[in-house]
Amino acid sequence: MSAASIRVLAAWAEADAPKAVHPVDRDVIRATESARSLVLDLFGARDPRDLFNACARLGGLMAEAGASPTLAAGTIDSAAHAFSEAGMPADVSRVAAARAALVEGYTAILREAERATWLARWEFPACIVDLDDGVAAIACGYPTEDGEALASWAGRIATGLVKRKIRQVVLGGSPDAKAEVESAVTLVGIEVLTKHAAAKTSGWFPWVKKR
Repeated sequence: MSAASIRVLAAWAEADAPKAVHPVDRDVIRATESARSLVLDLFGARDPRDLFNACARLGGLMAEAGASPTLAAGTIDSAAHAFSEAGMPADVSRVAAARAALVEGYTAILREAERATWLARWEFPACIVDLDDGVAAIACGYPTEDGEALASWAGRIATGLVKRKIRQVVLGGSPDAKAEVESAVTLVGIEVLTKHAAAKTSGWFPWVKKR
């Protein structure tokens, strides 16, 4: 890295410091130095797509490290300020697009994290309720229409049920998810009960009249 680049990088960090709303932000500024250096190098590149990809990557790294939205939204403006302070004005026509690319990369990681948290609520054992010794109810609500993802999820449930020594299950939820779970548990020797059969077996489902 040239002496000029080092100066601009330091000026960028200094300009970002007031935007750090908590200690993690200050750590993020230091931890993303390599990615920031790449962004600086690409501001003058002939093809701006490389710059925008680098900005999106920087935004993703900032999100993964826990940066605040305030820091993420303003960091490209800090970079432009750093260029100006060093007497190396950045191409202002690229600043807005670079800012948008960084924010897009930042929010994409946040969306992925939120989706992962949501999907985890449907993983074993969160999706089951023990009804009786060896009998469990499974909530089949895994939020996807992807057949492969559903099959993989159902396989994880079947594995968990075997380890838990569940012998019989009753299923509730969407038809596609129930079909995948039924297929997976049947393969490992677990019986799928109707609600009527489960009520007879365990005394649950009090609205079902026993015969």
